[in-house]
Amino acid sequence: MKQTLNECVGTLLLVVIIGLSGDPLAIGVGLAILIYAGGPISGAHYNPAVSLAMVLRRELSLSRLWPYWAAQIVGAIAGVAVIAVLGGSDFEVKPPEGPALPQILLAEFLFTYLLVFVILNVATNPAVEGNSYFGLAIGLTVATGAFCVGSISGAAFNPAVALGSAIADLTFNPGDSFRTVWIYLAAPITGSLVAVFHYSFTFGRPKDQ
Repeated sequence: MKQTLNECVGTLLLVVIIGLSGDPLAIGVGLAILIYAGGPISGAHYNPAVSLAMVLRRELSLSRLWPYWAAQIVGAIAGVAVIAVLGGSDFEVKPPEGPALPQILLAEFLFTYLLVFVILNVATNPAVEGNSYFGLAIGLTVATGAFCVGSISGAAFNPAVALGSAIADLTFNPGDSFRTVWIYLAAPITGSLVAVFHYSFTFGRPKDQ
């Protein structure tokens, strides 16, 4: 229970940071803070693509995946509601006008792959076990991705943030973000799977396999 609660609250706060700041550096620093705060509790995934990678690497049990995903999505929906209460602008995750669909998909795939590969290396690799820089490395990866492709894809790299905002948008302020939410499900999940394959190819399968 405490783990799913942390995933819910952490994702909520991440969405609030994203929605109120819109600044890649603030988002990266904020994510690093949330990871340091919640890492000892739940692993501080705050992202279904990350949770999936942890299951595939046997760092999280399959039975915990569904509660984690549900908590992350609920947290994202609640985060959008908090943004509205605080007077922030309408928060939607959807592609900017201009870029073509292949560009958007590639941007989300590439930087989710990078994010998950970094997480696996700094948070699960026995060679760097106990390091104190894991949160900073993850936060900087997200900030880098947002700087690089924010104008192309919106730089979500997180299915929960996209799905949560789309559900909130559909429920409270009907718009068109639900029409494109599949992009932010398909590309990040694919990026996560490729990152797990890359990591497993480099460092081997989990010990219990």
